Amino acid sequence: MEMDFDKRKFAIRLKEIRKSKGLTQEQICDLTGIEISNYSKIETGKVAPSMSSILRLINLARFVPNEMFDFNHLESEENLDKIIFDIYE
Repeated sequence: MEMDFDKRKFAIRLKEIRKSKGLTQEQICDLTGIEISNYSKIETGKVAPSMSSILRLINLARFVPNEMFDFNHLESEENLDKIIFDIYE
């Protein structure tokens, strides 16, 4: 069974972690060697990160793997968005 990767949730979580560390996108790119244009696309959910990028974030920027893939708190936000959308519809 193949696991679906949610680029949007990963992007939101990545931005949360970066900000919690007090880092800019440029600083993350300096630490990891990831191109700013690529990192920006990952953090906005336009593209999925490569395994190489994920490993660089873990090893060089010291992101914790299980935190990067913990989207549970986003589930309630998603439900709230749906409720709001349904009200306006």
